[in-house]
Amino acid sequence: MQRLIIRLGSHTNDPIHWLVYSEQEQEIIASGVLNGSDDLSSLSERATSAQVIALAPTSDVYFTQVELPKNASRKALAAIPFMLEDEVCGDVDQLFFALGNKHENKQEVAVVSRQKLTHWQDAFSNAGLFCDTLIPDAYCLPANEGVSLLELNDELLVRLNNGQLMQGESDWLLPLALEEANISESALFCYSEINNWPDTQEASFDFDDLPMQLLLKGALSNKLNLFQSEYAVKRQANPAWDKWKVAAVLGVIAICANLVYKSTELNQLKSERFEIRQDIQASIKKGFPQLKRVTNPRRVIQREMAQLEQGGGNLSMLAMLSRLGSAFESSGVKPQSIKYDSRRSELRMQTVANNFESLESFRREAENLGFEVEQGAFNNRETQVLGVITVRG
Repeated sequence: MQRLIIRLGSHTNDPIHWLVYSEQEQEIIASGVLNGSDDLSSLSERATSAQVIALAPTSDVYFTQVELPKNASRKALAAIPFMLEDEVCGDVDQLFFALGNKHENKQEVAVVSRQKLTHWQDAFSNAGLFCDTLIPDAYCLPANEGVSLLELNDELLVRLNNGQLMQGESDWLLPLALEEANISESALFCYSEINNWPDTQEASFDFDDLPMQLLLKGALSNKLNLFQSEYAVKRQANPAWDKWKVAAVLGVIAICANLVYKSTELNQLKSERFEIRQDIQASIKKGFPQLKRVTNPRRVIQREMAQLEQGGGNLSMLAMLSRLGSAFESSGVKPQSIKYDSRRSELRMQTVANNFESLESFRREAENLGFEVEQGAFNNRETQVLGVITVRG
């Protein structure tokens, strides 16, 4: 069985993430991002052989728990909107109250605008998609004893251990989530790479699943559905279906045959991605041995390079090496190790050359470029000459 999960936006032009997953092959078939709800019709072909599950932005849903008497009757459930009247914004008559799981005497309640629900259902209907399940996106994060976080583009989804759900831009929501975790002394669980993550902040990182794949697993394990009661969606019988059964069976066979190739290709891509990550970590460790752990390689490298470029003195280390490039190239001298004193704008290099003439050629080239060069002791090793050269800007 295939499942198509679609993460909706608050507005028509908000990006829409989607992913198709095969339960039988336990593999991702396809994924992507649409420009807005007007492009949902492009998923109609993928939806013909898949169950469609939609995710609503948590920012449009107020999620809470109501304590009810034991063996609460239907009348007690019907009174929930009036019990929450002081907590929600807007007219109760304009809001829909969806019921979720019940834990002992506590009933989960998701409150959403009727106008929003109608808008989302109309979007699916206009696109020719049948979707009878709508779940708040942050509700699909793993529920654990700490704080769960996941980032999609620049939006952060948060699920607190007290059941609260949050969604918003990472710039302002990440500090708030970290503060909440600090106040409640809760552990942090990150299920994707998160921009601007503090290097000193401890957390558990689990990147085994792609973000939309993780949300799909959470959606399948939860019972909360915003499309319930008067908003429940019923599939209409199609009398022309019998005419297309044979074509549908042949299509499934073709898809299954293609899955073998796709799964092999995806496994290869996963392996290559893991190897690239390992190479990146090894390169960073070699270039910046003082770093203990790197969770966001791009940001860490940019920061370290900026520090080198602002090293102090009249010239930075990178600027000096750039200007000395022609001297290295023409003389054939190669630096084996480099130490940089930013206060003195001084490079101290352990070098190797083919002969003493090459070292002398490097000295003349560097001095012509305006540097002060000091040569230390030199030693012959087989066919090479090893020595220490100090260059000051």
